[in-house]
Amino acid sequence: MTRTAPRRHPHGTAASPPLVRKEQFGPAVCDAATSGHPATLNAGEEWSDDMTELPRVPDPLPHIQLLDGFRLAFGPAPVHVVPGAQRLLALLALREGPVPRGIAAALLWPEATARRAAACLRSSLWRLGKPIPLVAAVDDALTLATGVDVDFRRACALTTEPDATPGAVAVLKADLLPGWDQPWVRTERDWWGEARLRALEVLSERFRSHGDHHHAHQAALAAVQTDPLRESAHRTLVELHLADGNPAQAVRQYQNYRALLRAELGLEPSAQIHDLMRPLLRSSG
Repeated sequence: MTRTAPRRHPHGTAASPPLVRKEQFGPAVCDAATSGHPATLNAGEEWSDDMTELPRVPDPLPHIQLLDGFRLAFGPAPVHVVPGAQRLLALLALREGPVPRGIAAALLWPEATARRAAACLRSSLWRLGKPIPLVAAVDDALTLATGVDVDFRRACALTTEPDATPGAVAVLKADLLPGWDQPWVRTERDWWGEARLRALEVLSERFRSHGDHHHAHQAALAAVQTDPLRESAHRTLVELHLADGNPAQAVRQYQNYRALLRAELGLEPSAQIHDLMRPLLRSSG
């Protein structure tokens, strides 16, 4: 049987099957990894035999993970979804309010025509609507269904009021959707990068004020690993080394930072951290 050419196939007609097949819109439009998003499926427009289907009852509640990679799960059971549906869930999870359908389609399939993008959006919604709806419609806009848990939303709460627990450090260390390069992801990632750095520094100071220098070190080190050129994080580590009676470690931390700053930007550390180190540098010199 001769396969109908993709561009000649009618879109959205009454004769179209309920599941919009990828051939209708070209394999690189709906489910392909556009704009740097790594695909999770290599071929086929239907669920494969080894994929976990959505549970038949809404217990436990669905959970969307955006930190350190995308993951959809119901309790401990992961649910694999095609890239187009992943992007839709991620977009709605990052937005606090409803997203108009037209805007969602344009953001998720920027290289497609408006008609094709709208069709891809309908296809993704169909995939996510059975047997448990994950997306709700509000007038002509979309939002996550009630009860869908998102790790990033809980992480954002830590940036405004960091909880002085070891688990908070692990959450704030996590990267937002690594490997995704869509503009709407980069915008959120830039905000998250700065917000989590401030939170890690606040968290380090809180641990230190409670006498917990171990986790204070962990929080400050996480900030340095996130942004190796952030002087305030290096200064916090230097102060912690000095408070712990480890001047050699403080000198080593400062010298490593100074060498990196010179190599990367051709700059010198600020007077604030240099003055902190001056007595030690004089004695070691």
